[in-house]
Amino acid sequence: MAASLLKEISSDFLECQICLQPFRQPKILPCLHTFCKECLTEYAKAHRASDNQIKCPTCRCKALLPGGTVDALKDNFFVESLKDTVNLHKTLNSTEGEIVCSNSFCDSKGPATSRCLNCDDLLCAECVAAHLRIKVTRDHTVLGLDELRSQGQEVTARYGQEQTCSEHTDEVIKFFCETCQVPMCRDCALLKHREHAFTHLKDHSAQVKTELQGNIDQVKAKASECRAICHQLQNQLEDEQQAEAEVNHQIADAASKLKEIVVSEIDKQKEALLAENRKISALRQKLLSSEKDGIDTMLVRLTSALEFGENLLSYGSDYELTVVGSETKERLNTLDAESVPTVGKVPSLAFVKTTQVPFVEIGYVCGAIELCELKLPYGRHLCGEKHLEGHCKTVCNAQVSLECGHRLGLCCEVKDVDTTSCSKGHQLFIQLQSERGPRTVTVHEVRLFDSVASLKERCRKKVDKGNAALSLKFAGKTLRDDLTLEDYGIGFQSTLFLNESIRQQE
Repeated sequence: MAASLLKEISSDFLECQICLQPFRQPKILPCLHTFCKECLTEYAKAHRASDNQIKCPTCRCKALLPGGTVDALKDNFFVESLKDTVNLHKTLNSTEGEIVCSNSFCDSKGPATSRCLNCDDLLCAECVAAHLRIKVTRDHTVLGLDELRSQGQEVTARYGQEQTCSEHTDEVIKFFCETCQVPMCRDCALLKHREHAFTHLKDHSAQVKTELQGNIDQVKAKASECRAICHQLQNQLEDEQQAEAEVNHQIADAASKLKEIVVSEIDKQKEALLAENRKISALRQKLLSSEKDGIDTMLVRLTSALEFGENLLSYGSDYELTVVGSETKERLNTLDAESVPTVGKVPSLAFVKTTQVPFVEIGYVCGAIELCELKLPYGRHLCGEKHLEGHCKTVCNAQVSLECGHRLGLCCEVKDVDTTSCSKGHQLFIQLQSERGPRTVTVHEVRLFDSVASLKERCRKKVDKGNAALSLKFAGKTLRDDLTLEDYGIGFQSTLFLNESIRQQE
């Protein structure tokens, strides 16, 4: 059983995929991928977005950092426990050296014969006798090393170390508050959750286990579907490569037959056609590879979540199932809700001979991926992309702005609008620095596409500065005349500073 455990748990499941070392203070993301706290902190510094989100280094799913820090992410107790269990069984099955007693109070450090599952200590015969005699430890579960070797994880799961309450350190967590959805000890149940509905942790764990198994079965079916599509795409890629080779052969054969007649012209067209075939085939294969990469990425998400869920289901303790189970169910439900992409149709790649004499024309390669000229359902834009048949964009994500400069949002969201009318305010506030002190004037009917030069002329008339040299500043930066307000990120209702430059008379 121990050998089976070591075989079933993949090495990378217990290693951080950033540092490729065993986990240190493992933190779990909503996508169920786990990383060292320190590694994830450094990664977040370089890749965190403005909304306190990061993309998982493994599957690229977005993950919110509560409070903007990695510290607030959940600790992965399950992986930590499983790592300790695997390390223990590696020690038990090691042929190098003798396993000695690890009890810190043992003076003899003799050969270990048993292990206390409560203290996580390997014990020699003397320490076992003392362990069962002392009042504090007499109720602990002490198992022989042979039993641990033979039954492996089943023993660890059945007699696993009980989790103590963080608030009442002498109380073991045995209950689950159904109202607050948190595990708790007896004191918490009596003091904080007296009026709440609660159940035994083992009963709740059994329920989580059943629900988790259902989620796993559903996502496993989706993973099988993804594998089938990956296999189909791989076959198509191989067919594409064979078709490319066949077309190349046909082109070369047709060129050879005409080479004696007009060698130079045939060679010229031959190379052009080969280049065209390479270009067309490269795009076709690139698109198919992109499709396959997308399915591979989805499969990675599915298989990694399945592996986590199955390992949690098989080897997680009641407490671990309770703490991590809800996130696991949520992740599996999210994955189950994702639709498996269909395989787009690819026009046949073929070579058509059109031999003509004296106008030498070997033929042409058909099957090129053309620019899509279908109109999108929103915004009346053409798709304008090269893609597999049936994979046309369904929305236009171009930004729509009114003539004044107000942004309305994505084209697919705002649909048909009158871009000439706007009921919002279009003012800018101009603060003039003068000897009499600051003075603020309002410039109305401003457009964000207006140039800085045109705004300065309007300000000149507004403050009656004649031919004085003026400069506008925003956020401490002097604005260039040839740029627009939008270029500087200036929005309506902003305050700009107008300064009069001192010029010497010519």
